[in-house]
Amino acid sequence: MTEHISEEELWNRFRSKNDASAREDLILKYMGLVKYVVDRLSMKPPSTIEYNDLCSCGIIGLVSAVDRFDPSLGNKFQTYAICRIRGEILDESKRMGWVPRPLYKKNIEIEQVFASLQAQLGRPAEEEEVAEAMSIELEELQQAIADYSRASLASLYDVVGGQGENEEVYLIDLLGDPDSKIAESVEQDEIERLVAIEIDALPDQEKKVVALYYKENLTLKEIGVLLRVTESRVSQIHAKAMLRIRGRLRTLLE
Repeated sequence: MTEHISEEELWNRFRSKNDASAREDLILKYMGLVKYVVDRLSMKPPSTIEYNDLCSCGIIGLVSAVDRFDPSLGNKFQTYAICRIRGEILDESKRMGWVPRPLYKKNIEIEQVFASLQAQLGRPAEEEEVAEAMSIELEELQQAIADYSRASLASLYDVVGGQGENEEVYLIDLLGDPDSKIAESVEQDEIERLVAIEIDALPDQEKKVVALYYKENLTLKEIGVLLRVTESRVSQIHAKAMLRIRGRLRTLLE
């Protein structure tokens, strides 16, 4: 392994000379991000899926991040890598059917209704309003959100655009990825601004959970202790916030 070489020099060697040793050093340097992401997943994978399986998916995402990252764009590699790692695990979860298709479709519908009502009302929609708009009981809506919080990654890095299953676009793909079709028309600064606006518009409790999870890097369990609620309740609050944000991002970015 190369010693006493700055990270900047490693990137220079890898990008300009395709130095395999520098590439390996970069991957090893950031291997800890894989464990960081896996330990913080809000999803509950099937019991047949082991921790090491998730880490293996994450490593694929990390390698992809190293290969695709462009330091000249001014983005932080850690942020980009975390997005890629999450994204690879999410893709694998969909390939393996960890999230039942009916549940996935139901929550796409829920996030669309959240977004539509917010546009109409000029404020975040209440659960009762969403249930009424969907012609379902409040308990059914709450159960769907609870099921989704247990079954999915439910993060800011889910689908935010695209048409059809094979053309879905993830927020992770917009962070420093020049190949993204959406990135061609929407600058990264604008995307970050839109995300910040949508987070700020969340109801107070959801906004607090998002801030503690994404900005303070607390786990769902730690947030539960702080807010004096169960970890599963925090997971549900987080999932509902993600449904709101993703619904709005779909509308704004498509």
